[in-house]
Order: sequence, then structure tokens, then C-alpha cells
Amino acid sequence: MTVRASCPDGCDLTGQSVSLRDQNGAELATVELTALDGQACVTSAVVLRAPIEVGEHIYRAVLAAHEKDRVWHDETEVAFCFTAKAHMTYMNVWGVPSAIAASERFRFSVGVKCSAGCKLTGTPVSVFDHEGGKVGAGVLLEEVWPGTDALYFAELEARAPLAIGDYRWQTTIPASDAGVPHEAGSSAFGVKVVDLSNYQVTVEAFDSEKQAPISGAHVLLHPYRAFTDAAGVARVKVAKGRYRLFVSGFNYIPYENTIDVANDLVHRVELTAEPEGQDDYR
Repeated sequence: MTVRASCPDGCDLTGQSVSLRDQNGAELATVELTALDGQACVTSAVVLRAPIEVGEHIYRAVLAAHEKDRVWHDETEVAFCFTAKAHMTYMNVWGVPSAIAASERFRFSVGVKCSAGCKLTGTPVSVFDHEGGKVGAGVLLEEVWPGTDALYFAELEARAPLAIGDYRWQTTIPASDAGVPHEAGSSAFGVKVVDLSNYQVTVEAFDSEKQAPISGAHVLLHPYRAFTDAAGVARVKVAKGRYRLFVSGFNYIPYENTIDVANDLVHRVELTAEPEGQDDYR
């Protein structure tokens, strides 16, 4: 914030100090009028810390009585108000399987970050299903997610519904007044429930020219999906049926084929590198 002060007679007030005080009269900072801006004198910007109590606060800027160039100025003050808000929280959900067999338990991760980077260890996290029933719970761990500054996370587990279909679930954290106040947070995520997955499809992805395994290739047998490991292998549990198999990798032309799954099977895919200068086929 900055403070502007002016005298109706046009006096130069530069060099005078302004006291910034809270609603209890405690001085928080002093700042000097240093420059002329038209007919007013202004201070440089001063930074104040918001109070920890949420709500409206009324502070005062006080220019003390003073004499300059044999001219006396009485003390004057102005009130200014602002609202202190709780810190916002941002939630995200990842790691939910692309398809889950009916009534099967599954694991996923929930991350929460404070808008000011506060430590959130121990914050309770709840999971609610499409009917509003609580189906899972946990607390944010001590450590943060690797590669982040303040993304605290929890590993949660829940059981999929009995009926096949697409569902909308939600994770939540409560508002907190302990220490620095924080707002409640929530994040919705999808849960896709399919027939019991009885068969395993193993996809082996290799470079067609080098015959080397391709790591990180995306394997899709809708709605099931996976990524190949360092050995170029992805394993997908699926239900019996016919599937359109798609395999794609960075700088490779995607592979597409139809496969019938009636038992466990292994499918080798050889991907061809994209020609130099060609558009990305992905």
C-alpha cells in the first residue's frame, strides 16, 4: 500500500512520517512521505502482514502534528479497511485406474496445496461416492510429492460400486481455524466400473528398426489403458471381448489393430519411427 497526504494550502509535507496502526492502536509500520505527486505527497510502497483473524479489519494511517518552515500542522488520520481471508486450498486426484472391475478395491493419490505454501501434514482427507456416502479417508503425509515445493498428498483406497457404469466421486478436506485459517477444498474425479477383468493382455512394444524395447508407450484397449515399462512391456487386465488396440509412443507412428480376448494373450507390436520433418502423427 501507499499513503498520500496533502495540505489545502499547498505545503510541502515530504520528510514527514506516517504511522500505520491496527484496530487496537498498535503501530505496525512507519513510512515517510518522500515524493510530490501533483499537489499531494506520497510514500513508497509499504508491505503489511494481514492479521490471522478472518474478517473485516479497520486500520489507520496517522500523520503526527508537526511544524515545518514555521508552519504548524495538526495531527490528522484516515481509516482504511480490508477483509482478511482464509488461505485457499487446491486439490487434485491422480492415479485412478482407467477402468475398475465391479466391487474391486483400487488405490489412488490425492494432493493438496495451500495458496501460500503452508505445511498441511495431518490434514484429513475424505472420499465420497456418487450418492454422497463416505467410502474412503486418510490424512496428508509428512513429505511432499516429489519434485514439488508444497504439494502434500495422501494414498487412499476405496471399493468400486457393484453396478457397471461411469460415476462422479469427490474428495474433500475441511476448513481449518488451527494456526493459519484455511478454506475447505474439494476435487471431483471419475470412476469407471466395468465387467470383471478376467484376462491379461501383455503388449510388447519394440522399435521396428532397432528391435529395442520402447519405454513409456501408451497402450489403449478402451476403456483400459497402461504404459510400457523399461522393458517395453505393458500388462492390462480386461474383460472378455473384442477390442481396438492402439499403441503410440513419442516420435513413433501409432499402431492400431483389432484383437479378440478370450484368454490371456501376448501381443508384440513394432512401432516405426516417424520420418524426419514429418508432422507428429500422435
